[in-house]
Amino acid sequence: MTTCSPAPPSGPERAATRLAAASEAAPAPEADVVDAMPARRVVVTVAAVLVLLAVLRAPAMVHAGEGMRPGTTRALVLGVARPLARVTHPLRLDAPDRGLARAFGHRPGSSGVASELATAASQATANPAAAPHGASGPAGGPAPAAIVAPPRRPTAADPLRVLVTGDSLTETLGPAITNAVPGTVRVRTETRYGTGLARPDFFDWASRARAQLGEQHPELVIVAMGGNDGQGITRPDGTVLPAGTPAWAAEYQRRADVVMRIWTGSGQRRVLWLGLPPARSHRLDGYFHQLNTAAAAAATGVPGATYLDLTPWLSRGGAYSDYLSTADGRTVLARSRDGVHLTLDGARIAATHVLDTLRGVWPPGALRP
Repeated sequence: MTTCSPAPPSGPERAATRLAAASEAAPAPEADVVDAMPARRVVVTVAAVLVLLAVLRAPAMVHAGEGMRPGTTRALVLGVARPLARVTHPLRLDAPDRGLARAFGHRPGSSGVASELATAASQATANPAAAPHGASGPAGGPAPAAIVAPPRRPTAADPLRVLVTGDSLTETLGPAITNAVPGTVRVRTETRYGTGLARPDFFDWASRARAQLGEQHPELVIVAMGGNDGQGITRPDGTVLPAGTPAWAAEYQRRADVVMRIWTGSGQRRVLWLGLPPARSHRLDGYFHQLNTAAAAAATGVPGATYLDLTPWLSRGGAYSDYLSTADGRTVLARSRDGVHLTLDGARIAATHVLDTLRGVWPPGALRP
């Protein structure tokens, strides 16, 4: 009986066999061990970092929140940041953040530092007898009374240039006024959310007013602001004026005077300052009354400036109301859910009386359709 032996493997087969044997004999490399952090620890770590940042940078959070559009996010950010800032600043927990700001050339610190608005108002405080905003006459005496330029009669070819500007109150007022005016008037709106006269370190309305004149060349500036000013004012010397105090109201009047004079240009242009409507919050409404009184007082001393009290038409007997009546007797929802802003229907009510006021200033028939 003949036994057949298998044929020896060829060259390529022998190589493959050796490789297979070597791979079986060699120990398998250990898999990379990843020390994965449990999800709960990740969440706790992130939350701890966020809390630390909030504590160390509370003033920056307040600053950022005040620049947000009105809404839930802004309310949440400020609802957390403001109480934190009141606690962390006296304890100097924000000192590292302030140190970094100085290192990068910023000037952290009290509200109003290094702003044109606060500086000009402070100068008026230091020398009450001097003419506001640095105006002076011969030999350093008071400047002569400015002569208000008579309003011209606009035409469709050369319309009256109107700028509606201020805080978020202008968001509905601007479009309402635009839709109410005749073709002889051209309206532009510039809304700056979260701004006011109390925090020029956040937004300096004196500097912005000066820039607006060069960019827009308005003949009439309609101003609506103050909704964010129910807070303390810090002067350049660090003096804090608590909201609602007589000193706070007096400082607000000086600041309103500064921006009014910039916009009017000593009577070259007209300013119509709109009073704040009543607020749903009793505390905020009290502040608004004081701010309105301060703005009205400032307007009486500025040539070309007029203050318009909208309370008779944006309230029920002087009290806050969500629903108001229009000129044709309809009842409309005039106030927004926050109890401060106007709906578009409410803004239309205000626009009607804004236009009536302007018609009393411009030549007869000049602002008629």
